[in-house]
Formats: sequence, structure tokens, C-alpha cells
Amino acid sequence: MSTVYPMPKWGVTMESGTITEWHVAPGDAVKEGDVIGTVSTDKIDVDFEAPADGVIAALLADEGDDVDCGVDILVLADDQADYDAYVREHS
Repeated sequence: MSTVYPMPKWGVTMESGTITEWHVAPGDAVKEGDVIGTVSTDKIDVDFEAPADGVIAALLADEGDDVDCGVDILVLADDQADYDAYVREHS
């Protein structure tokens, strides 16, 4: 199964964040807590951590994109088989 994750809201006043850098690519396996990207907010730069173990299925925002909080930025597959199914379905 694949799960979609939104741009987190790291503070009461945060409305959006800019994807400064992705440290992963589709197909990469990650463990919960791995740093997978860097997001710049109006106040700080924050490491975006993998929310769960899995395989990066898709990055829905590009580096440099300013993304509103709550907008989907990442699809994480549970495992390699789920990643393969996601790729087949979205090719």
C-alpha cells in the first residue's frame, strides 16, 4: 500500500515551506526518521524526516517549490512490491 504525506506544519504561523533539497529519489528505501529532505520556512530550515519505513514511490514537489501546509509532497510505499505496483499503476 502507498501512503501520501503532506507538507507538515512546524509552527502555528507556518503557512508554507520551500523544498530546498530532496535527499532521496523514487525507489530509495528509507527508515522512519531518516532525513529525506530539507524544507525552508519563513523562520528556519527544517529536516523533513521519513514518517515511516518504506520505499519512496514519488516526490510530488520539486526542489524550489513553495508548498502550502497540508498539500501532498510525498508518496511512500510500504515495501518494494508496493513500490513496483505504484510504478505500474502510474506509468
